[in-house]
Amino acid sequence: MTPNLAHAFELASRPTGVVDVFAYVREGLQAATGSLLTTASVYDLSQMRSRRVWTDDAVAYPTGNFKRLDRNHYFETVIEGRRPFASTTIEEIATVFFDWQKIQALGFESNMNLPAIAGGEVIGTVNLLHRKGYYTADRVSAALAWQPVATLAFLLLHRAGAETETFHGTSIDAAGALEG
Repeated sequence: MTPNLAHAFELASRPTGVVDVFAYVREGLQAATGSLLTTASVYDLSQMRSRRVWTDDAVAYPTGNFKRLDRNHYFETVIEGRRPFASTTIEEIATVFFDWQKIQALGFESNMNLPAIAGGEVIGTVNLLHRKGYYTADRVSAALAWQPVATLAFLLLHRAGAETETFHGTSIDAAGALEG
């Protein structure tokens, strides 16, 4: 499945555009690369934290709370380098994510983070988890086709001022809880 930008913009024009475009991104990434758990995050770099704003598994990874952001290889690759980050083993994940044990406990050992970029800055990421060895260079390359649609989804989110909202309509306290 390749992205249809005309369709993405039609979805964006709806009153439910943010939700619809994120669902389209998930559907497209699922078809292009596969994912067993997909989330979307925004970043507050002044406080070195991120927050999930969308999830397809609210039990395992709910939206809401802030998660600390560390300066490491992930930060250098995604936030500073504006490139996707992928790993194929839990050992690689453990070097960049403090919650690697939770990821492993859920049965995942491979991840990919696809940055949405606007104005030369990362405005969010779509985050994918899968089994060990899954996110190979070919799968990362296939995911890149969906980067413009992911960027549209995050631009809609930012335009609506919804960085403090979840897609379930629950407002988040600006202070928020911090995981890790």
